Amino acid sequence: MHGLLELLLPVFIGAAGFVINRWAPLRKARYSLYAAIFLVAFIFDLNNISFASDTLNSLFYLVVFVAISEIVWLCAAKKNKLLLGCALCVFAPLFIYLYAAALVILPFPCHEGKRAVVERYNCGSHSYILKKQPSLDVFQPGHVYILSRSTGSAQLQKRIDKYLTPKGYYDAYIAPRHECAADGIKIDLYVDDSYVLWSLGEVCKLK
Repeated sequence: MHGLLELLLPVFIGAAGFVINRWAPLRKARYSLYAAIFLVAFIFDLNNISFASDTLNSLFYLVVFVAISEIVWLCAAKKNKLLLGCALCVFAPLFIYLYAAALVILPFPCHEGKRAVVERYNCGSHSYILKKQPSLDVFQPGHVYILSRSTGSAQLQKRIDKYLTPKGYYDAYIAPRHECAADGIKIDLYVDDSYVLWSLGEVCKLK
């Protein structure tokens, strides 16, 4: 059952887009809002930025997905195969790409009790947060470690690194140990306190 909701959610999003396109008022105002939201989503994705609040992230991505769904339904209502084909070619890959990104950021119900803040760190003028959640690969289960840094705004954070544990390490005891440097932070993921499985952080990217 793991990940079932994640697989069914696009169906509900498609249904919501159909209902909104068919009956919701203020269509022109909605499309102006969608254009602004797409621009913000592009800037966020380009800079690996997300909201610090899981609730805000969930609402933001939900609006983006419903907007994509409504636009595709609008093109389908025109009964123009060329227009519909172009819309699917543009928005289907975009939906899949953003949906994959959302699965890393959002706390879906199947992760409840499993997604956790591992630790918070302060290095110089920056604060960091390390989170862990199960991956969505049912054939090769593992954990995704996500390292984010504050952006100066209490509402935003920047994802600076992530790591998916390899096969066979799902139940392994992994302890992070951090090190502050002038260039940023480095977090070593120790397995059973004996060896480093991987290192996360800005210092690692500079080497």
